[in-house]
Amino acid sequence: MTARHDDTRPTLEDDLARAAEAEVLLVALDFDGTLAPFTEDPEDSRALPEAQSALEELLALEHTYVAVVSGRPLRFLRSVVDPAGRMLLSGSHGAELHLDALGEAAADTELRLSPAQQELLARATALVEAQVARYPGAQLERKPTGAAFHTRTMTDQSLCARAEEEMIGEFERLDGLKITPGQHVVESSVHSATKGEGITAFMRATGADVTLFAGDDVTDENAMRELGPADLGIKVGTGRSVAAHRVGSPAELAAALNRLAGLRRGAPG
Repeated sequence: MTARHDDTRPTLEDDLARAAEAEVLLVALDFDGTLAPFTEDPEDSRALPEAQSALEELLALEHTYVAVVSGRPLRFLRSVVDPAGRMLLSGSHGAELHLDALGEAAADTELRLSPAQQELLARATALVEAQVARYPGAQLERKPTGAAFHTRTMTDQSLCARAEEEMIGEFERLDGLKITPGQHVVESSVHSATKGEGITAFMRATGADVTLFAGDDVTDENAMRELGPADLGIKVGTGRSVAAHRVGSPAELAAALNRLAGLRRGAPG
């Protein structure tokens, strides 16, 4: 939990208690670095058990929605994060939406790339493949709308910053490619969607009175900026953020989510 900023601003505990009393609550979360600690192989990443149990408890409560808003492909989120199909999912930085949890009236967004976008994606992927070949241990992550260059597993960690800068430079040669540097990753996309668009779609679809969003990365700031005065933003880890509150790690966020679940379970109404 975070400490009080001053004598007038609410603490995280204060805002969790307020959110718990919302008539309709949306709890939206990034995945990597937020629900799940970073792993050497991105495919091995899983939500902390404490976080997963809190989400399951929230899902069991009335008028409460849980969403994951991630840069991960929708197929990954469906299989790893929500195999039961009870959550709202935004994959590929808002380019893919999964709305089954809202019932038959909701429809998923169908991702279709134009021939020009497919060609651009192939060229971006080839650039990452070449960069991976130059830096031992670096990894390529293929996504429906882009290609990501991961440096967390590089053999020589002292070269990470240089490798990432070079990757950005290579991507910048391609017109129309969206480039998003992150923590030990440089992502590219042929689609212009952001996490802000994903969370906005969920806020509208659920009619939430209060939305909680937590994220750790610069890409999550797009979602943070969509929150209103009644909503609650939580930054996980270090770095600048517009979020009102901050926790130090996924484990601390899991504790906050469990606190929220307990408060909402006991709230009147």
